[in-house]
Amino acid sequence: MDRRTFLQAVGSTSAVAVAGCAGQSESEPPESVGEWADDGSIEFGLPPFQDAEQLNEQYAPVFEWLADGFDGVDTVNGVQTTSYSATVESVVNGHTEMANLSPIISVLAAEDGVNPLVINWSHGADSYYSYIATHAESDIDALGDIAGSTVAMVDPLSSSGGLFPRYMLTQAGLDAGTVNSQPDDFDIQWAGGHDASLAALQNGHVDAAAYGDFQHPTDDDSIVKIAESDPIPFDPLVSKPDTPDAIQQALIERLLETPESALEDHRIDRFGEIEEGTYDPVRGVAEEMGVDIETLDPESESEDDSTTNSTSETNESTTNTSTSTNESTATNESDT
Repeated sequence: MDRRTFLQAVGSTSAVAVAGCAGQSESEPPESVGEWADDGSIEFGLPPFQDAEQLNEQYAPVFEWLADGFDGVDTVNGVQTTSYSATVESVVNGHTEMANLSPIISVLAAEDGVNPLVINWSHGADSYYSYIATHAESDIDALGDIAGSTVAMVDPLSSSGGLFPRYMLTQAGLDAGTVNSQPDDFDIQWAGGHDASLAALQNGHVDAAAYGDFQHPTDDDSIVKIAESDPIPFDPLVSKPDTPDAIQQALIERLLETPESALEDHRIDRFGEIEEGTYDPVRGVAEEMGVDIETLDPESESEDDSTTNSTSETNESTTNTSTSTNESTATNESDT
């Protein structure tokens, strides 16, 4: 299985046809961000880690800040995909110029030439945690008790909502499966987002749930955390392959200068520089869970032809948030 097939196969059964076209001509490299943008528009891919409307509201001021910073850039459009793998496919193939990728996806996508720009910071830190939680009255007191239960998780390629909780359960002695296979000792219900994973638990649809610590309720005593992961570096913002170095640097500088006013309603505090080795912990856990980072193939897994065509056979719409220099509010064109 090659890296493209792998990224398509592990994204559950859903992927998207991302809005936009392939972008810049290959004849002459762009010399400015305005030339690099496709017809004055930067398409920005967003994975479905939160409700689409919430994401639109959070990112609108950031998109406006980006658009205002470069001559020739009129609009930054938020494109929310229906799976984590679809987000990386969109930026790898140049359908989106930029994207917010989960930590594990950024590690995988590096082999396809995606360029990390900045890392998200929240609550004064550049890392967060994966939580596994259950009901306060549940008989599940420790990870080993999850055997035979149903667990809500976010996405196979979510770090805190997929990879790290499965790693924790493996360390507890359970068979948690691999990135693209189901576990033997419990069932996984893929929720698609951190909020949806928590909601599945709160609504009694599952016995336990995994999600990022930022989603854990502070006013609901009926939900209790039973485990948390080691620190996970926050997700990076990236640009598509073949983005010239000068344009990468211009984007980095603009993002690092993002004012607090543009992040007041955002889930993060600021954007920070990415230091060498930042994502090594993610790489290590991915390899422990059977992902060969060099080839993006799951180790010891045979290719399943029934899953390789899921991307081409599924055509779903995306949620677009458009913020331009002439508009101060986002446009939500969701049809989900």
